[in-house]
This record gives sequence, structure tokens and C-alpha cells, in this order.
Amino acid sequence: MGRRNSKVPYIMMAVLAVAIAALLIYIVPYRYQLNHTVSFKETDEPLNNPLTGYAPSADNEEECQDSQLVYIGVTWSMWEPSQGEYDTEALEELFHIEEWKSQNKHAVLRFICDIPGEEGHKDIPEWLYEKTRDGEFYSTEYGAGYSPDYSNEFFRERHALAIQALAKYCNKDDFVAYVELGSLGHWGEWHTNTDEGLEPLPDAEVCWDYVLDYSDNFHNARLLMRRNFVMAADGDLGLYNDMIGSESDTEEWLDWIQNGGSFETSGKALEYEPMEDFWEKAPSGGEFTSEYTMEELLSDRLSETLEMIRDSHTTFIGPKCPEGDLKDGSVAESIREELGYRYYISRLSTQYSFRDGELEVTMTWENSGLAPLYWDWPVTMYVYNSDGELKYWENIEINLSDLVPGETVETTNHIPFTDEFRQGYQIGIGITDPDEEEHILLAMEGRQTDNVQIIYTYE
Repeated sequence: MGRRNSKVPYIMMAVLAVAIAALLIYIVPYRYQLNHTVSFKETDEPLNNPLTGYAPSADNEEECQDSQLVYIGVTWSMWEPSQGEYDTEALEELFHIEEWKSQNKHAVLRFICDIPGEEGHKDIPEWLYEKTRDGEFYSTEYGAGYSPDYSNEFFRERHALAIQALAKYCNKDDFVAYVELGSLGHWGEWHTNTDEGLEPLPDAEVCWDYVLDYSDNFHNARLLMRRNFVMAADGDLGLYNDMIGSESDTEEWLDWIQNGGSFETSGKALEYEPMEDFWEKAPSGGEFTSEYTMEELLSDRLSETLEMIRDSHTTFIGPKCPEGDLKDGSVAESIREELGYRYYISRLSTQYSFRDGELEVTMTWENSGLAPLYWDWPVTMYVYNSDGELKYWENIEINLSDLVPGETVETTNHIPFTDEFRQGYQIGIGITDPDEEEHILLAMEGRQTDNVQIIYTYE
């Protein structure tokens, strides 16, 4: 009798193992089409997402209804009518702050000491004027008003206290999202009309103190400066351009940002620091110029206006922005949709692992907007069964603030896969603020369920 080949059982076992592996790895996923890749196209539908867009003046209830941002330009005379007494009630009443908070809007804030107007006036409190009296009343092509002596020691001390109190009021919540460092110069724009004889801004070291008043006290908001002074670069601040639509002024502003330079003061000059990519980490804002009518900016000068907005990577525009019928027009809406971020998922793939009992979901994220979101709101993946019942959710590891235009980010999550998912499932994405009161829509097709956008369905 011959001997049986001892290798046969091992060969049979190896073949069986390969067959089982093939069944589990290839046949089962293929049978249920669990391994799948799908590409998505960006939608051109308007989104009107939070923290970007137009910022009309907050005192105009009608114009603010459709915006996600409002602008609050508070003068020192309004904020501190009596020394040491800060009038929060007047601020809230004039700018309808509680109403805007209830609608989950956010604010752009600027503190101002001098607004040129049609008639002579002061925008600092009367008590402060009486204790300083060393500024200049003026009537120039800008208008009429009072330019304080910003180097006055008492003025500087009271300014620090006023900003400290304003920041304390704002830090109670995240309503104020952007703070434009105003305080100095006409409209808080860090310049005076020296061509018509007014005193220039104070020495650079004094200007540094004004910046520190803001940076030391505002904790929730993103700070922006009118020009790319060295303190803006050192503090990673954003920038704002109040001449959007003026080709010469905007080109000059962009040249400062790219090449640097200096700005004359009453003493040591303020140096411009190149900040060409500042918008990747801090916001670009501002408002439309008064050099042209809004009708001109949105029609005959539209191509130039759009080019300036794109070159500046603008996130918000206000308070001078389209209003009334112009705001509701398609051109104004298309500009608004270009502002800030515009996220979407361009590719989604699923890979089933029988060994782990999981479905691996890989997503490719893109941003077709002009800038990122400057807050890292939580991003969550939700999984529903074929009946639409929520069965699983998991955070997606992505920092939206890092997803700048032109780059992609790939994320991977794992779904514990059960038999009921073989009958069908849906994947949704939810991007909400930490309090889960606001949400961001992706620029892609998808059914909206509460704060979740369904982007993929397996049937």
C-alpha cells in the first residue's frame, strides 16, 4: 500500500483559504457593490453661509435681513457719554444687537473717533474734549469734523479703558466676529488729511499702543488693520480695504501688501511689512468705494470690481455694499457668492473590510472660494439606514481654516458595517458652530435634513 501524500491537506487548506479570502474581499463587496468611487461637481447655487458676505449697517433693519453679517460703527461719544460710563443700552438699541443675535448673525465692529460729515461736530465725548482741547476742527474735501491729538497722554489712557470695556462687552459671546482696528484718523482708517493741513498720525511707538489696546483685550474676534503695518504682520492680523472698486487705490493697497513701504507720521514712520499671503490665516475685508455709484460698480465697472475682490481674497464687504433693489439683483448676489469660503467634496470612495467589519470612507475636500473659514467649526459624518434612521456618526478630522483655495484635503473615516446597511445607507455631512446653532452648506447637491446635508446614497 502506497503512502498518502502529506502535503495534500495543506494544499487543500491553502486553496480553501484563498477561496474564502476571495469571497470576502472581492465577491462579497462586488455582490453588494460596497467598494465604490463617485465624483461630485460643485454647484453654482447661492449658499449665503455664515461669517461671510455683505455687512450692511446694523442700524438698518430692512437691509440686514438677508445678510449673515452686520456692521457696527460705534463712535467714542456714543460709547462713553460720561467719563467711565459705557452706554451698552444705547449701543444695543441703535444697532438692534439682540435682534441680530437671535437670528445668528455676526458683526463687523469698528471703534471711531472722527467721522467727517456735512457739518462741524465732534465724535469724541464732550468730557474728553474739555480735558484735552488740543485737536483740530476742520472743514476739508472729506467733510467737516474734529481730529483729536492722538498722542495726548490722557486721551491714550482713556482710549485704553474704553477699548477694554468694549472688548469685555463683546467677549461675552461670539457675536462680534471681526474687529477693524479703527480709533486713529478719519473714519478710523489710520490717516488724516495732511494735504489740507491736518496733523499726521502720531509716532509709530504711540500707534503700537493703540494696536495693543485691541490685541490685549479682544479674544473671540479676528482683528484687521487698514494697512499692512509691521504690527499687523507681527500679530498675524487681517487687513481691510475701504476703497474696493477704486482701481488706483486698491492697486496701491495691494502693492503695499506685496512690496512693503513706509507711512509718514509726526515722528518715526510706520513701516509696511509685506503680507502677500496674509489671507490664508487672517481675513480680508473692507467696503466699496464712494468714488463711483453702486450702479457703476455693478455694471460698467463690474469686471474691474470683481478682479479687485479676487486679488484681495475678500471675505466680507460693508457697510457700503449693495442695498435695496441692487442687493436683490443677480450681479450683487454673484459677488456675494464669491466672497470668503466655498467648500465642497469632489470625490468620495468606499472600501469594505470584512476582517474589520468596517466600511472605509475617504473624501476629498476642496475650496473654490477666495479664502478659508477662519474658525475651525466641527465637521461630522452621519450615516443613516435605508429608512432614513440615524445609525452612526463620527467627527471628521479636518481643519477648515487650513483648506485654502487651490489645495485639497483628504479625510478618512470608518463606519461599523452591519447587515442592514447592505440594504442601503446614506452619508451626510454636518458643519456647525460649537453651539450647534449655525451650520455651513457645502457647494454641492444634497438633500438637507436639519443641519445635515445628504451627499451620498447607496441603494
